[in-house]
Amino acid sequence: MYVKQFDDSGCVILRLYVDDILIFGSNMHFINYVKSFLSSNFDMKDLSLVDVILGIKLIKKNDGIVLTQSYYVEKLLKKFNYFDVKPISTPYDSSIKL
Repeated sequence: MYVKQFDDSGCVILRLYVDDILIFGSNMHFINYVKSFLSSNFDMKDLSLVDVILGIKLIKKNDGIVLTQSYYVEKLLKKFNYFDVKPISTPYDSSIKL
């Protein structure tokens, strides 16, 4: 994780994992400045607003951001052909101490 502080007016945070970068900050002007600087020095593709990163789906709401791994779980279920499987109850004897 890298943090760039712009005086007292804001900051930009880069979250880097292998070849994925998540860029966020307190001011769009600073975010665009950092993206411009990075793209002038590295081959990079701007994928716009983040939807999914590292198997984690980000959902923006009025009161904050929700992180969920349901996207990753659904992807695995589809990969192994278990997405349309119907759930069943598992018998459990509650008198047995585990």
